[in-house]
Amino acid sequence: MRAQFTMQKSTAQMIIAVCLICQSWAMADKSKDKATQPLNINSVQKHNIKLLSEQLNRGWRAFCDAPVDEGVMSLFQGISPSDARLHVMTITNQSVELPIKSISEIKDFDINPERKTLIYVNAFHTADSYFSVQEHLNLLQNSRRDLNVIVVDFAQDVAQLYYAVRHHLSVNGYFVYKLVRALKDAGIAVQDITLAGHSVGANIAALGAQLFAKENKQLVGQLLAIDPATMCRTTDILVKQSVASRVVVLHGEGDVFGVRVPLGHIDIYPNGIGYFPRRKLQPGCESKICSHMYPFILFMEALIEGVMIPATKCESWAKFRHGDCNFQNTLNIGLIYPATAKGLYFCMTQPNPPFTYMEHGLRYKARRPEKPSERNHIKY
Repeated sequence: MRAQFTMQKSTAQMIIAVCLICQSWAMADKSKDKATQPLNINSVQKHNIKLLSEQLNRGWRAFCDAPVDEGVMSLFQGISPSDARLHVMTITNQSVELPIKSISEIKDFDINPERKTLIYVNAFHTADSYFSVQEHLNLLQNSRRDLNVIVVDFAQDVAQLYYAVRHHLSVNGYFVYKLVRALKDAGIAVQDITLAGHSVGANIAALGAQLFAKENKQLVGQLLAIDPATMCRTTDILVKQSVASRVVVLHGEGDVFGVRVPLGHIDIYPNGIGYFPRRKLQPGCESKICSHMYPFILFMEALIEGVMIPATKCESWAKFRHGDCNFQNTLNIGLIYPATAKGLYFCMTQPNPPFTYMEHGLRYKARRPEKPSERNHIKY
């Protein structure tokens, strides 16, 4: 009897010991799970941003298909198209920021029907102070007082650009259409309006021009698309000749981020980058996203500094390299293009500002390898 009792006691002690071990393991697993789980929506969003940043260098499709928590993203500023801003100038040369819903108030600012009008659609952001998109656009507004310059900024919070690209392209394009309509009602001649944008902004600008043409049976004067983005779906590439009286495409990368094929009445390929699907970078660049940004910098140099960046018409990059071009048919990167200009244009540019070679950029010359000390390190 005592032996039986002793055996039962030892069995019970063993069971208790096993239970204690299991409980210890369970607590450890629970602690481990708790350590690996996000504690709040801020940490989930931080993970979202990290994931998007990692995917961005792989291109738009990887960026758009990144498995982020969209529910959490919707809680942060910048997710709604109504978070976009308009930047306009007062008669005292002050830049004013308006909510996108204030389009009807545009006539109350320094909008002069005697001037040409540039609407720049921004959907790209970089924190780099020297090559900052926002800094350049601010300089553009303040330096070109001979133009009506209006900036439509959909990149207030670049972290939310993913959601805007995938879900709000049509709404953003509609806002641009409403802006063009408001300017027309304020007395601005539609043929004097240039819509411009880089990357995603180029497609949004093109959609705005397309909607305006459909509703008003009238084309805006010009669309200037700076390395339009390939986007999440090929159907989202909206830059085409039919959306404006003149469509100019300034190419930059053409492999991962930008569109390689000619889309406009005029297609300009600085340094031939993007014309062939070769993995080359623009001068001074160390990444594809930098090459994607490079034509924006050329455009800003032309508009802000008044620098001449000429390009010549040529049937192909191969013929440009051999000097077999029509050097009588040239143009300058900027807002004004010859009425007869049409087709492919090429030029050479530099890795450092000023980026232009002036008239020497009309002739091909092999780029010598840069020494580390000579690099401009244009990084994005």
